[in-house]
Amino acid sequence: MASAGATVCENCGHPDDDLVLVRRVYLVPPSWDTPGREMVVAQPERWCVSCVSQYPCEIVNDDDAR
Repeated sequence: MASAGATVCENCGHPDDDLVLVRRVYLVPPSWDTPGREMVVAQPERWCVSCVSQYPCEIVNDDDAR
């Protein structure tokens, strides 16, 4: 059970007190006739450390969040 002050990871839904502010990154792999590309979502999200280590994302600095 989550503690009263716990927040929830916006990626996996796991309750966690130590969330990281990130921007989600979508990767599109290249195919034979199309180059690969990367799309960064502008809206920051709060992710747990496990999700940050497993999924493409960009860490948001405090200055970038404003």
